[in-house]
Amino acid sequence: MRPFVALVAIACTLIAAGGARAPLPTAMEAPAWSPGDYWEYRFNSTFENTVFLNGTVRADILSVANRTIRGVPQDVYVVPTAGAGSLEGAFSRFNASVPVSGLWNLTGEQLFSTTSRKVVKSLIDITASGQAMILNVPFTLVWINSTSSRVARDDWVYPVPVGFTGTVTLNSSLSEDVFLQLDSNPPLNFTSSVEAEVTFTASLPAISRVTVPLGTFDTYTIRESWPDGSREEFEFAPQVGNNARTTTYNASGAEVSRTELVSYAYRAAAPSSNPLGAYLVFAGVGVGVAAAILLAWFVARRRRREREYTPPSLREPPTSGP
Repeated sequence: MRPFVALVAIACTLIAAGGARAPLPTAMEAPAWSPGDYWEYRFNSTFENTVFLNGTVRADILSVANRTIRGVPQDVYVVPTAGAGSLEGAFSRFNASVPVSGLWNLTGEQLFSTTSRKVVKSLIDITASGQAMILNVPFTLVWINSTSSRVARDDWVYPVPVGFTGTVTLNSSLSEDVFLQLDSNPPLNFTSSVEAEVTFTASLPAISRVTVPLGTFDTYTIRESWPDGSREEFEFAPQVGNNARTTTYNASGAEVSRTELVSYAYRAAAPSSNPLGAYLVFAGVGVGVAAAILLAWFVARRRRREREYTPPSLREPPTSGP
């Protein structure tokens, strides 16, 4: 069941591509977010080929507030998040595979630094329920992840020129609670916490043009590469103030997750679409739901490798286990 704790992340008015476009500048500016902005994305994902998720995910720029996070007072964007969709796949339990089918719902809140547009705190609460088909019994799953981060190093400074490559280091505290119950059987409960420093590479190699359900957008292609070989690619559209498309790849290069824009409202640009919602991700702009979960998964994988080679007396407390 442990791989499943990486779960997460889910007819609109189309906007025409329009006539001739001026080329994007050779450097990417920070988006000018303001309360009332929001986006919605179509979401599909698989984790380790065991659980498949489809749905939508939404977030709103609710307000700007001053919060103290890991001892650092700072101004942040307060961004509520919500999502829903279907779940198909299998839970791994006691070295067995239990096929399941059901629905999932996500609620949470992200806090983004107003200066760096990186997430400094997130709370993700996912509830799933449905049927364990071979056993013909209902299941209930609850996964809660809380992450707070202090940016220890950040080479990504706006405006970011095309061709840039740099490093971002997050000093993060992660906690996780997982509850899984099949029918009336005793539930499985996992609680873990860990502090870790995670470094990844952020780059802006090119300018592109992408087509998603909402239309065609000129974008900056941004890559986030993790030490284990996995990566995320973001197509940031200045017209939208966020990503038009986000794709996640595992260490072998296989695509495991994709989000595509279906609706948005962005006050700093005009015209805007008829908006329905949002999903904020790093893209050189900030870390959102998917990236927060990717962070938890990456730390968990590293922790599992440590357990294989490190004596118990030298290990830190266990963590999640994306």
